[in-house]
Amino acid sequence: MADMDDKALSLVIARFSAKFLNELDKSKSVVASPLSAEFVLALLALGATDKAHDELLTSLGIPDDDMIRSSFSQVLSKFKTIKGVTLDVANTVYVMEGGYDLQPQLKEDAVNVFDAAFEKVDFCNSAHAANLINTGVEEKTNKRIKDVISAHALDCHTRMVLINAIYFKGSWRKKFHKRKTFDEAFYVTPTTTVNVPMMHRIKYFGYGINKELKAQLLEIPYVENEASMLIVLPEEKDALDSVLQKLADGFDLLEASRKLPYDSVEVIIPKFKIETEIDLNVLLPKIGISQIFDKDNSGLTKILNTEKETLYVSKGIQKAFIEVNEEGAKATASTFMPMERPCSVRRTPVFRADHPFLAVILANNTSVFFAVYRSP
Repeated sequence: MADMDDKALSLVIARFSAKFLNELDKSKSVVASPLSAEFVLALLALGATDKAHDELLTSLGIPDDDMIRSSFSQVLSKFKTIKGVTLDVANTVYVMEGGYDLQPQLKEDAVNVFDAAFEKVDFCNSAHAANLINTGVEEKTNKRIKDVISAHALDCHTRMVLINAIYFKGSWRKKFHKRKTFDEAFYVTPTTTVNVPMMHRIKYFGYGINKELKAQLLEIPYVENEASMLIVLPEEKDALDSVLQKLADGFDLLEASRKLPYDSVEVIIPKFKIETEIDLNVLLPKIGISQIFDKDNSGLTKILNTEKETLYVSKGIQKAFIEVNEEGAKATASTFMPMERPCSVRRTPVFRADHPFLAVILANNTSVFFAVYRSP
């Protein structure tokens, strides 16, 4: 079967991401990396059979194992070459020690396709196991993400722990000036406000109004223009859930972003910092992935080279962090130069993100993670 082209692969990733995002606890600000989860789930699919295998392929939107190998190898190789940003991802599956080993093909796929790792650990020594896992995540995310799992979550019955962690750092191509950041009202609900620091900037950005989403779209590039933040701001102050549902129903946000014209826009967006921990045991069954958690019949029969004990996913965790400030996430300087058109009068559009919105980090036209900002 032929490989997916870039556009088809981006659409598959976007559809999974929208389903993942729509099942998060959206009553508060959250950040998540559906793509980070996809890497590990796709690797598990290569070690699964029967119902578990079908569930994973269906949820991922990828037809077979060979397509998994070619597609995710393609995505990861592109991420490694992104200029101007730091993108640290830690994907690891820890397996109970005691005579177990990975099947050779899966070990090869883990290293060559996913840049992921499987490690054996004694979960009976829960404190040591938790420390090993947390230290590994810290090392792979430049110590930005800590304490992913506690010792209380592990015991002698634990057989597998699936860990996803991601950290993104990027500098705006044109930074916001700190002297133009002011405390202003942010609508937590249509009638309730809190004061938050709001950044101001007038510059040319990718900008448009999408009638189907009933939202403004704004794309702010990072240095080198290979990554950007796409902000989706609903027209109504309480319409974010409606936007998220349309994305889950198949609206192609990446295609919409590609069509944005450049325009001079007055941008007003909040500074924010979000860190979120997601229980994948709760979220994944909501998008059709449940068999891998069944300790009696997980379908994970092609992971270990032994059949002496059933293997299943006992715990799945993702922890993500994002910070947005005047510099992007630490930045470069620039000067704004206003442009005027002779013989015409035109009001500069205003993008005021003073109510709940969605922010998407795009890298090489593929979504990296999402931040849903509702309140400080």
